[in-house]
Amino acid sequence: MNDLSKITTYQAGVQQASMNRVLQKHFDSLLKPYSITKMHWLIIGTVLDKGESGVRLTDLAKSLNTTMSYITTAVNLLESKNILMRKGSDTDNRSKQISISPDFVPKCAEIEATLRTGLRKSIYAKVDTNDFRIYMKVMYQLSLVDKNN
Repeated sequence: MNDLSKITTYQAGVQQASMNRVLQKHFDSLLKPYSITKMHWLIIGTVLDKGESGVRLTDLAKSLNTTMSYITTAVNLLESKNILMRKGSDTDNRSKQISISPDFVPKCAEIEATLRTGLRKSIYAKVDTNDFRIYMKVMYQLSLVDKNN
């Protein structure tokens, strides 16, 4: 770690994959009492950000950079748990909007608080605040690579 310019591409890749698994494990552990996974939480949060009007499945898949089949399966599961709900579009009968079930909205704030508290104790306690801000900035910059191609 003394000279990061000398690491190989595969060493960087191993580190990225390893860190992703560590974060996944911590998230899933904290989310277990709510019977959802990290990806479920990302779906729920993205839909929550869209407000009462909701979001179309295709737009949700694009936002999360995943496939329609995965989103459809996950949304069906979350709908069966009364977390998400579908409603018809006002402008297009073929299009369905996904939104958070009103009864679940308060639970979202609870889950967010649980995650923040838990991650502060487990992950963020080991990373300098400024370094974490830089990490987030770099992730946002890297996300533009795919959008610009």
